[in-house]
Amino acid sequence: MDKKAIKTFAIQARRDLIKSIRLKMENLGITETGVEEKSAASTNEIEYYGDKGLFISGQDIKRRRDLVSRLKTMAKQEEWRDAFSDLIEEVAYTWFNRIIAIRFMEVNDYLPSGVRVLSSETKLKVPDIMREAFNIEDELGGYSSDERAIIQKALDTEEPSDMDAAYVILFTKQANALNQYLPELFEKTDDFMQLLFTPSYSVGVIRDLVDDIREDDFDVDKGGQVEIIGWLYQYYNTEPKETAVASPKSHKFRGREIASATQIFTPGWIVKYMVQNSLGKYWIQVLKARGDDRDESKIAMAYGWKYYMVDAPQSEEVNIKIENLNNRLKETDVQEIRFLDPAVGSGHILVYAYELFMDIYKSEGFSQREAATSIIQKNLYGLEIDERAFQLAYFAIIMCFRKYNRRALNQDVTANLKVFNLNLPSTGQLSLAKDYVSKASFSELSSLVSTFHHARETGSLMHLNKTEEEALDQMVSNLSKGETPIYLHGLTQMLRNVQQVADILKSKWSVIVTNPPYMGSARMNKYLSAYIDKNYRAGKPDLFSAFMERFYNHLTPEGYCAMVTMQSWMFLKSFETFRAKFLNSYTISNLMHMENGVMGIAFGTAVTIARGQKIDDFVGTYHQIKTQDASSKVPGSLPIPGNRFNRTKQTNFEKIPGSPIAYWASEALFKDFQTGIPMSTFVEARNGMTTGNNEKFIRKWYEVCAFQMMRNARNSREATLSSKKWFPYNKGGAYKKWYGNYDYVVNWMNNGFDLKHYLNANGRLRPVLRSTNYYFREALTWSLVTSGGFSMRYREPGSIHDVSGMSAFFKDENLDFKYLLAVMNSVVGNYVLKMLNPTINLQVGNLSKFPVIVTEEAKKKIDGLASDCINITRSYWNCFETSWNFQSQYLLQHIAEHHRNWTVEAAFNQWKEEADKRFNQLKANEEELNRIFIDLYGLQDELSPEEEDKDVSVRRADLSRDIKALMSYFVGCVFGRYSIDTPGLAYAGGDWANSKYRTFLPNEDNVIVLTDDDYFGDNRDVVNCFKEFLSTTFGAEHLDENMQFIANAIGKRGSSSEEIIRAYLRDDFFKKDHLSTYQKRPIYWELNSGRNGGFKALMYLHRYDNNTMAMIRTKYLHPLQEAYERRLDQLKSFEANEQQTRQKSAIKKQITTIAKQLDELVKYDEKLQHVANLHIDLDLDDGVLVNHAKAQADTKIFTPLK
Repeated sequence: MDKKAIKTFAIQARRDLIKSIRLKMENLGITETGVEEKSAASTNEIEYYGDKGLFISGQDIKRRRDLVSRLKTMAKQEEWRDAFSDLIEEVAYTWFNRIIAIRFMEVNDYLPSGVRVLSSETKLKVPDIMREAFNIEDELGGYSSDERAIIQKALDTEEPSDMDAAYVILFTKQANALNQYLPELFEKTDDFMQLLFTPSYSVGVIRDLVDDIREDDFDVDKGGQVEIIGWLYQYYNTEPKETAVASPKSHKFRGREIASATQIFTPGWIVKYMVQNSLGKYWIQVLKARGDDRDESKIAMAYGWKYYMVDAPQSEEVNIKIENLNNRLKETDVQEIRFLDPAVGSGHILVYAYELFMDIYKSEGFSQREAATSIIQKNLYGLEIDERAFQLAYFAIIMCFRKYNRRALNQDVTANLKVFNLNLPSTGQLSLAKDYVSKASFSELSSLVSTFHHARETGSLMHLNKTEEEALDQMVSNLSKGETPIYLHGLTQMLRNVQQVADILKSKWSVIVTNPPYMGSARMNKYLSAYIDKNYRAGKPDLFSAFMERFYNHLTPEGYCAMVTMQSWMFLKSFETFRAKFLNSYTISNLMHMENGVMGIAFGTAVTIARGQKIDDFVGTYHQIKTQDASSKVPGSLPIPGNRFNRTKQTNFEKIPGSPIAYWASEALFKDFQTGIPMSTFVEARNGMTTGNNEKFIRKWYEVCAFQMMRNARNSREATLSSKKWFPYNKGGAYKKWYGNYDYVVNWMNNGFDLKHYLNANGRLRPVLRSTNYYFREALTWSLVTSGGFSMRYREPGSIHDVSGMSAFFKDENLDFKYLLAVMNSVVGNYVLKMLNPTINLQVGNLSKFPVIVTEEAKKKIDGLASDCINITRSYWNCFETSWNFQSQYLLQHIAEHHRNWTVEAAFNQWKEEADKRFNQLKANEEELNRIFIDLYGLQDELSPEEEDKDVSVRRADLSRDIKALMSYFVGCVFGRYSIDTPGLAYAGGDWANSKYRTFLPNEDNVIVLTDDDYFGDNRDVVNCFKEFLSTTFGAEHLDENMQFIANAIGKRGSSSEEIIRAYLRDDFFKKDHLSTYQKRPIYWELNSGRNGGFKALMYLHRYDNNTMAMIRTKYLHPLQEAYERRLDQLKSFEANEQQTRQKSAIKKQITTIAKQLDELVKYDEKLQHVANLHIDLDLDDGVLVNHAKAQADTKIFTPLK
């Protein structure tokens, strides 16, 4: 199955259908702003709309009225614009589903006529229905004389316009004819649906479907059917889902959005696992209760259930409990097993359940035809909130029926599937029957109907109390007795439909299997949120957990429920109440834990299969699926060797605080939690600040003036007295152990006055200032998002912590913080935390529960190793210019020892040796700590001390990267940010001091021009300047050697070292390296005239003033323009005198290049003049993004920050 082709088709089909339907509606005078009246030229027979002379007549006039009526009805429940959009979606997906259904039926020869409608069995361009039109007239319901004439003309002329007209008739006839076989999908199209869709076999959706999707994907004899229907449904909804998910987090999903936002297709092998281990397991329990003495595995093998998981051996006491529970199954007949999917989607689960039921029926002696009818009538039930999915699920089940019973479509048998898009009585309609029940019952019935009016939001979570159910039953019963007035017939049918859904909702089930919707409480609209809070208090954190709370509770005691959900319920604190309730109420038989991506979604999931009654001391089976196990392939069998696999009692989970479903925990680890001291004894883990507007209050530290920063305040008083504005801000950051991630500063001037008084547009205070008494204290810190693995760092005094920069503050001086840091950065720390919360968001509560085991014998050694690790990583962090404690470029650290007469290669080799030593020492320390903690926690059988190189928080030397870092330092020296003679920052705002620069003087103009050649002949040329820098630092004697070594390290092409270095600085330095190093907040900005490179230059933000642009024009751009002109004259002279063709062509090429550069530069000069004349002032406090835009004054004079 080519899923890429299916996805491309489905997405484009939806776009094409919506575009076509919208255009047809607009041509009918119906737009998203309202309904246009027919024009004055209209008559009773013809109606004109718009100014294009378009008209409708005959039945189309009625269809338009029906369309407008439907829209107006929808607009009573929502805004007109939304109603307009929703109706277009409805028409589009209905026709899409019908086309897919016809395609499936024609490929499998299921169409009653036996003639293809969309394609030709013999691969002709014209569908077979055109050629066979008069042979299947009876199957299509007959033709009028006009229709017959149109069809005959098409067959005679074969003109495209005639063929199209005939095809519209035949396609519509076929859709109408299928109404008697598939009424839920093919309603009579003599309505507005027909008005809005014109089928064509030559272009559009039908043609694309036939051409782009392999026919075999629909062929049931070649593995087709549900898989293709399910993926088409999934991909058709791609863009609506992306739109819903991308909406602001504050957006609450309305009813129609819920389906789009929550639909996820369940891959086939997972469906098989769920059904085999629920329905299959239930049936095996039936056989066992009857006395079948075969092993579970042999029974499952006999049925071909390759994903079936045999239960773990149980104790004698547990086996007795199981036998007692299963006693009621002894007399169970397969026809009595009731199977429900309460969130049926496109029907994948029900279809596989149909197949599995068929195997069971056959083993029980039923004929295939008997079984086919019994399954659809007695065994399978489904509920769905989304009309689109319901249509496909309904179709898929009927096709299963047809597969096993050739007469299925001619029998009056329908599927027990219900959609929550019910036609409900209004208050007035309902009041017509108020005398048929008591006053109290009528009140209950009114309440029930009111609840059903929100069914598109609550769906299967609707909770009906017993008195409401009884009132409904009584009303339907009374209305059905005797002669009911005609005016109540419609109401009676409405209430019967409601009753059918209510009966499903209140029933107990043998087996329930579903993939419920996933949606957190923050996305729920007001009604849905309040409803779930009232009826599903434990499961309220998410829709899926509310489904779990409801439907595991609707099993018979011996029944099985299987749900595939997000893994979050297994671990997160927000699900702790639900988890406890679940573990105390049901028995987990199987749990399959799946990593991110296994289901094609970016989060972990789990299939939980449980029985409807708790069996104390039952040993459940738990196993893991890794991403690579299901990436572009399907597991052949389960469990997968090498993955986590365990059989354990669910009561063991209670031994870990919060009862996470840590199924892989060993007895040793359970013991660690029982004997260890909670981390909360030693530290207080705290959430930090939420500014409410990071763009306003947070900066990268290098964006602002260094003299406005205070990095070492120990408390709020010191911070306030400093009168500084910017203070270190801990936002977590990337994976890094021991030390680092000092990247941000926050505006906390005057004790955070601006933050504390910042209001949103509604006048409400936006920032959330948590744990303010912990600001500026030293701490252990980690990142909220730990997708790169858990890492903890020591944070020196002086910082304020963010909600993403989780922090733990010391409260027990008897245990050094280094001990805690060491255990958390060990393999034991990562292992235990993944057990407490394997999601990527590690909360403070998870850390607090960590069991700390301390021995005096190990403590001293651990503290020493941890201190060494902190010192190594601190020293390494400060080697780079993005550290505010950066002192000097590491390749220049030893030049004084060599009297500044050395080679860059030798300097790099010495750095490489130091880097290797540092890396090896840190890795050795970490492995030793791992060994110590593995022994302390008794986890020798589960963990090994070896550390992977990628997890070591310092890097080895890298020639290209380190040489480019040297060149970045050179640029900084040219601008005066650094000085060879002054450690650390020489200038980052404030007052300039010439005394800091002695041996290499910075550019006095704050400009480095980047050209493709030396046009100036002095230090305005970047390569000349770089050569001076190298001569100053490494000596003139080694200049050529050093230039060549640097050029080779850069790795660009060029005929000389100068050419290579020039090309790097001109083309790559800013876009490829500086932007990346400074995380798109560059401190050096690149002026750029355009693609021809007429003018490129760098300037340093912190030295900018309101005359900088004027100076660049007069001192650099205009002289460069003159140089271009001189070079152009020179080249033209060379060209005139050159005799050789090859040389002449080369000169012409240079002339063309410079002419383009000159032309571009002249145009750029106009922009620069405009900006220069404005004398724009910048404020470093505004940050790079604001200033970069402001300095351009709506022109494009800089290279974009992309």
